[in-house]
Amino acid sequence: MAETLIGHIEIPTTDLDKAKQFYYNVLGWDFKPFGNGYLLFNNHKGIMVGLRLVEKVNTGDTTVFHVNIPDISSILDRVKENGGSVKRNKTVIPAMGYYALFRDIDGNTIGLFQKGCYSSGSEVNNYLML
Repeated sequence: MAETLIGHIEIPTTDLDKAKQFYYNVLGWDFKPFGNGYLLFNNHKGIMVGLRLVEKVNTGDTTVFHVNIPDISSILDRVKENGGSVKRNKTVIPAMGYYALFRDIDGNTIGLFQKGCYSSGSEVNNYLML
């Protein structure tokens, strides 16, 4: 089923309130209560993200999802301003654009993807939002 795409991502956190504020400040995601120990962001375009309360977040070699954004650099600045850290800086993906990785306040790795065109090095001539 090639048309089947991911419709929901769940992020574990040890503090729902702090995680809710972090993701709002960084990506503009406005999480709402959705059951006991759970918050939900729904963009009403087929993608939902949940914050799930856990006792401990196990970080390491886990699945990483990438968020489509227009400007990686500004998002990485917000990550650092809000207590997260940069795992991989803006990196060229030949013929596609750029990606970066950050760690949220619980150590979860989240990817960023910026579609773009470039002529040399990491200079961006044009970018398009996906």
